[in-house]
This record gives sequence, C-alpha cells and structure tokens, in this order.
Amino acid sequence: MAEYYRIQPKLTSITEDEFNSQETGIPKVAVLSPKEASGNMFLQKYHLQNLHLFGQAHFCKAETHMGFLCGTFALPSPKVHEKNGRFSYLLAGGKLIFLEEGSHVSKILRRLSESFDGSHAGLGLFLAAFMETLIEHDLERLIKIENELAHLEDDVLSGKLDQFNQKLSACRRQILVYSHYYLQLADIGSILQQNGSDFFTDSELTALRLFSERIGRLHEEALMLREYSTQVREVYQSQIDIRQNNIMKILTVVTTVFMPLTLIAGWYGMNFTAMPELNWKYGYAAVIILSAATVSLCIYLCKKKHFL
Repeated sequence: MAEYYRIQPKLTSITEDEFNSQETGIPKVAVLSPKEASGNMFLQKYHLQNLHLFGQAHFCKAETHMGFLCGTFALPSPKVHEKNGRFSYLLAGGKLIFLEEGSHVSKILRRLSESFDGSHAGLGLFLAAFMETLIEHDLERLIKIENELAHLEDDVLSGKLDQFNQKLSACRRQILVYSHYYLQLADIGSILQQNGSDFFTDSELTALRLFSERIGRLHEEALMLREYSTQVREVYQSQIDIRQNNIMKILTVVTTVFMPLTLIAGWYGMNFTAMPELNWKYGYAAVIILSAATVSLCIYLCKKKHFL
C-alpha cells in the first residue's frame, strides 16, 4: 500500500492528494509499489510512470538527469537465508519517491518519523539521514564477522580444523559483499555531492559529505577484515604443515627403526647353507635378541636426537 509523507516540521503521514498538490517549499516523500507507480500523477507529469530508468535493483547506484535524480539500492542481507532490501528512488520537483515491492523502506520511514527533525530540513538532509539509517548497524555486523574470524583462529591454534574452509569461505564472502556495497555507496555519495542540477543546499552537501566519510571508514574496516581473514588462512596452512611434518617425522622414525630388521631378515633369507648359526640350537633366539636390541638402540638414538 502506498505511503505518503511530508518532511517539515517532522516526517508526517499525508494523503495522496496532498502529495500530488502543487504546494511549493514543502518536501515530500512517497513509497510506492511498481503497480501504484504506473498510475501516479506526479510521475506521469515527469513521464516516468513506467520508471524504466530505475532498472532492476541489483546494486547501489545514482544517476543525475536534467531535472531529476534516480537510482537503486541493493542492501546486503545480514543473515544467510534472509532476503536483502532492494528498491529504487527518484528525486524530482521537491519530492522523493521510493519504489519497492517489499516493506523495507516503509519500516525505515516509520523509524525516521520518530527521530528525524525536519524543522529546517530539505530532501538532501532527509536522504542523508535515510542512507545513514541503512548503515547504522553495519559496524556491529563487521565486528560480528571479526569475532567469527577470531574464533576460527582460536580453533585452528587448538587443533580444531573441521570445516575450516567452509567457515572461512562464508566469512570471506560476507566481507566481499560488504566491501562492494561500501564502494557502491561511496560512488553514490560522490555523485550526489557533485550536485549537477543544484538539487542540494550547502548544508545538505555537508551532510552527504559526512555520510561519505563514514562509508569510507566502514570500507577500510572491511578491507582490514579481508586482510585478517588472509592471516587466519595462513595460520591454518601453517598448522596443516606442522601436522604433515609430524606425520613425516613418524614415518621417518618407523623407517629408521625397522630398516635394520629388514636387513637382518634379508640377510638370513638368502638361504646360504654355510651360515654356522643356522645349525646352532640357540640361533633362532639369538636373532630375536639381536632384533630386539637393534630396535631398542634405534629408539634410544631417536629419543636422544629428539625425533620422538
């Protein structure tokens, strides 16, 4: 269902007729579905009722045109099986219109209606506040990813390597999604600050600049997490190398210990008839004692050299 608001003196719900009125100086906001947008009078005035310029919201972008500004938002999903928010927007004629099929924007506007001070605000300040709301919990999400990486590192150091690659890959995918998201938002901030058609006042441009700076810090945090994930992978690889070295050491010790026994077995397996101990009644016991002594000596030498 369509929702209409006026910004001043605060974000207040209004009717469709009030939204479409020619009242000047009062910035207004609307949330429409694609079907509702096709019959909206304001969009028909600008010949944008089909909203073909909006396109599919696969990523975040902003485009400036003669007399209007439009773009899309595609928000990363904080949970694996949760749908992310995708919507479009249009700014023209003192009005800001959001187009979405879900209820993501509507929830944000209801929250802003309780906190946003629109006494002297225009659409630029409102848009900056709206975008700030989109990223208000992002630092917490990045910290959560960092904690997951820290737990992975602790598990690796304690020898728990089960499903490490799957868990690390999931973290790296999240980091990559957020990194691209912040680059796209930074691009939006840059385009809006260019103010090509003089949409915004100086104070609104300042608010947009502050938003861009915050996006820059979040992007740096995402890059740090990507570097940290690389370090965790290196720790995992070092643990794998240590395990492989231990296995090779055990195999080397086993080979070293039993190689003399192989020599003894081969020596007496050549079936030479001139071996005097073959006819000795204690010959069998002597070979057993010799083999045991050889194994004991090899084990002693390996322990002395700290191979065991």
